[in-house]
Amino acid sequence: MQFKKFKKNNIVETNFGLINDFKTNINSYLGDNSMYLIVDQNTVEYIDYINKSISKNIIHLILPHGEKNKTLENVSKVWDFLKKNKLKRNDILFILGGGMVSDLAGFAASTYNRGIEFVFFPTTLLAMADASIGGKNGFNYDFFKNNIGTFTNPKAIFFDTIFLKSLPEKEMYSGLAEIYKHSIITDLNLWNYLNENSNQLNYDYLVKTSSNLKLEIVNIDPYEKNIRKKLNFGHTVGHSIESYLLNINQPTLHGFAIAKGMIIESFIAKKENILNEVSFNKIKAVLNEKFKAYLNFKIEPKAILKLMLSDKKNTKNSINFSLPTRIGEVTINHEIEFKKLESYLLEFFIND
Repeated sequence: MQFKKFKKNNIVETNFGLINDFKTNINSYLGDNSMYLIVDQNTVEYIDYINKSISKNIIHLILPHGEKNKTLENVSKVWDFLKKNKLKRNDILFILGGGMVSDLAGFAASTYNRGIEFVFFPTTLLAMADASIGGKNGFNYDFFKNNIGTFTNPKAIFFDTIFLKSLPEKEMYSGLAEIYKHSIITDLNLWNYLNENSNQLNYDYLVKTSSNLKLEIVNIDPYEKNIRKKLNFGHTVGHSIESYLLNINQPTLHGFAIAKGMIIESFIAKKENILNEVSFNKIKAVLNEKFKAYLNFKIEPKAILKLMLSDKKNTKNSINFSLPTRIGEVTINHEIEFKKLESYLLEFFIND
């Protein structure tokens, strides 16, 4: 396989391939500064791998793993680490891990001293295909998903699929859910590839295709005023499912909540006569089959609706959705009144 530096966009530098191939780039960010690194319990083992590409000693902070630890308390740990090591606004922070670490440490960096630069080394499929891209950083406050955050892009992202070789199957499937989302919102060819090659997926291809797809959208609309809202497909319901399960101490991985959210939101699109029944049944069948081992969580529809009322995209009387019109196309700004939505959810769960 050929590895190359990819700099299609003018917002963030993206690099695909073995991290050691970009040794010069990585060290150029450091200048005369020390190497400061945030990891979690699952990515500590990769410090030695990163160290082979760094010409300086690594000073690191270890955070606990898991969505339940995406809290203000752990944001404060990062701030304390930055303060203790006297990082200044011209310093740079390296962040090695999955979506939780990327979101949380990215938020801490984007707010410390009114913002210091940071670089992502995503280590999970979810982070590579989605979470590390687009500049959304944040944490979960009072069990609400990502309700405190910033829009700040990393200086660079290094995509090295060698990290995926030791990733548990469950984590791989969680990442695949976001790739399926990207296919539904804008890329029928990607949808077909996923379904025709399900037993022999090329993850270098998937990471590059999915991340570039998202980069193209967020470069056009970095602050989610228009086209970027397409990326919310599955997330209005999915984030509420994730928050609900976290609140009752039965957390699921992000991708599985989103997979269920995509099925439910496709049903809503069908009920709104936006999506035809054939396309809905295809989305439902494919996602249920692909993620069947991970979608057996129990959900209380009224509790999910209550959580959706707190979604930051809503107006006073309705909930805002991005809904598919077909596989490969999603349209934005569908305002659905609460009572109508409640009836849709109850109907879905009675027949699910």
